[in-house]
Amino acid sequence: MVENENINTQIEEINLNESLAEVLVSINSLVRDSKAVIHVDFSDFENVSFNKAYIKSIFLNLLTNSIKYAKPDHAPVITIQSRKVNGVKQLIFSDNGLGFDMDKVKDKIFGLYEKFHSNIDSNGIGLYLVYNHITSLGGRIAVESKINEGTTFTISFKY
Repeated sequence: MVENENINTQIEEINLNESLAEVLVSINSLVRDSKAVIHVDFSDFENVSFNKAYIKSIFLNLLTNSIKYAKPDHAPVITIQSRKVNGVKQLIFSDNGLGFDMDKVKDKIFGLYEKFHSNIDSNGIGLYLVYNHITSLGGRIAVESKINEGTTFTISFKY
């Protein structure tokens, strides 16, 4: 186990399937009620060196956002996959939801209390947390989105 001396956050080898399964159990009724279809493909890599609480928070926030911001009368379709690009481990989250106008929100997307939809239970904290979890451990996150087509988050890990 490696300690990140800057913030004293434990870095350990984490199995993505196990962490995702724990999160899915915790939001089982939300997934069931939304009729969400979740495709998971961790065939490029199953383990990553990261903080366990952070990875679960990332899964939780991105999954619940995909469900919360699904298109009306459409079941959310969410794809989570691992990918290696030039030796860098990446996690790709995609959905077919409402999406947002990247030209309008690109500088604010990960800001605290930023909201891009009028959803009643939107508090503008989820993406801020996701961003901070990733960047505090030396990773990066990129986002692509189109209105009414969905959103894709690409997380690149440091380790």
